[in-house]
Amino acid sequence: MWSSDTMTLSESIITFLIGFSIVFAALISLALFIIISSKVINLLVKEEEVAPKAVANVSNTSANAASAKVVAEKDNQEAENLAVIISAISEELREPVEKFTIVSVTEI
Repeated sequence: MWSSDTMTLSESIITFLIGFSIVFAALISLALFIIISSKVINLLVKEEEVAPKAVANVSNTSANAASAKVVAEKDNQEAENLAVIISAISEELREPVEKFTIVSVTEI
């Protein structure tokens, strides 16, 4: 096929299509690998989360401590999410935080 120093138009189109198909086949296989591995990891994580909750319910004091820890982590996460939202709004408006007021935040 490549016996000369230059390529004809048909040879260059064939080369392009081969390269293009190889790249997209690799991208599709990576996407499928990521989807499959994330589902496997989610299954493993859910199984690990169920086991500690069952153990925590055996002892009443450990259950109260665990629930208090979960509530504290949730409040901390909400405060962190609010800080991110405020900084994003401030960056988008290009104004300092003191110049605007957030009335409510609704999760969609």
